[in-house]
Amino acid sequence: MDLLLLLLTAHFIGDFYLQAAQWVECRNKNHIKSSGLRKHFLVHVLLYSAVFLLLNYSFSQAALSVAVISVSHFFIDYLKSHLKNNLTYFLIDQIIHILMIVLVWGYLSGFTAEEAKDFFNHIISSKNVIIAISYLLVCKPASVIITLALKKHTDELKKQANKQTQQSTLAVTEASNDKVTVTINAKNNANQQQKQNEDTEDTEDAEDAKNIGLISAGAWIGYIERCLAISFIFMGHFSGIGFLVATKTIFRFGDLTKSKDMKLTEYMMLGTLLSYAIALFVGWNAMQIYKMI
Repeated sequence: MDLLLLLLTAHFIGDFYLQAAQWVECRNKNHIKSSGLRKHFLVHVLLYSAVFLLLNYSFSQAALSVAVISVSHFFIDYLKSHLKNNLTYFLIDQIIHILMIVLVWGYLSGFTAEEAKDFFNHIISSKNVIIAISYLLVCKPASVIITLALKKHTDELKKQANKQTQQSTLAVTEASNDKVTVTINAKNNANQQQKQNEDTEDTEDAEDAKNIGLISAGAWIGYIERCLAISFIFMGHFSGIGFLVATKTIFRFGDLTKSKDMKLTEYMMLGTLLSYAIALFVGWNAMQIYKMI
C-alpha cells in the first residue's frame, strides 16, 4: 500500500504542481513535437524513480515500472493534446493515469485475479449500492419531480409575462429544473431606438447580460445542494443542512428583494423547500435501509 500511495502522490505532484502552464500550451499546439510534453515526461520519470529509491525493489522491477507508467503517461497526454479541453476528457485522462499506476502496483504486490475479484465484490456490496442509489435519486430524478410539481406555477408565471404592458416585458425562462430566470427589459419607442448611439447599445447589452444566469447552473446547484444534504445525513451532521439552507438564503436574498414579485418569491421558496424535502426523505430512508442490511 505504501508503494501505491507514493506513486499516486508523485503523479499528482507531477501533473498539477510541477507542470507549467506554458508546457500545456506547447503540448496542445505542437503535440508530439512539444518540448513541454518531453519536460513533463522527464518530471514524471524523476518522481517515480525517487519513489522506487525509497522502497526496497530491485533495479529491474523499478526500471520496468517507471518505464511503463511514464511512457504510458506520455502517450496519454499526447492523445489528450488532440482533444478538447473540457471536464469529461480531463476526468478520463486522470482515470487512465491512475489505472496504470494501480495495475503496476497490483503486479508488484502479487495481486491475483481471485484477490482482485474479492476486492471488487467488497466494494460492490449491498450497503454501498444503497448509498450510490441515494445519490442518483437526488440528482436527475429529483429535478424531474420538482419540475413536474411546479409546472402549474411555472405556466402561471409565463402567462403573467405575456400580460405585461408595452412599457416593459417580463421574460420568464426555465433555465433549469430547479430555477426560473426572470429578465425585465424596458421597451423603447421607435424614435428613441433610432437615436441610440453605439455606446448606449453597449451599455444596455451589458445590463441585459447581468440578468442572464449561467446555462444549467440552476440544475447543478440543485444537484450539489441535495448531494451535500444527504452526505450530511449519512455522516450524522444534521447541522450541516442548516448551514446549506442559510447559505442559499443569503445568496438568493438579493434575487427575492429585487424581484418585488410575491408569486416569484413563493415559487423560488417552493423549489428550495421541495429540493431539501426530497434530499431529507431519500437520505433518511437510505440510512434506515443501510442499518437493516
